[in-house]
Amino acid sequence: MENYILSFRAPLKVLLQRQQIFEKLGHAFPQLGPISIDMDDKQYLINVHSPGRLENEIQNTLLSYGFRVAFLRAEQYKTLDPKVKIA
Repeated sequence: MENYILSFRAPLKVLLQRQQIFEKLGHAFPQLGPISIDMDDKQYLINVHSPGRLENEIQNTLLSYGFRVAFLRAEQYKTLDPKVKIA
């Protein structure tokens, strides 16, 4: 299975409302995994674990609620099938 970590750049004003962002994204996209916020050295990022490339949908949903974010990158990672056992 393939999953992605989608990163979005956002202004500090948006990141300070992170609880609302978590609720809105969780309601609109129940398939999303963990959502994290990184606030290091003027790099304000929202990282979203997603089962697919949903960057446009996420960006449009946040914009519809008044949160302006810019898609930055998608990092693909593979997960193991839960039916497969490793010795």
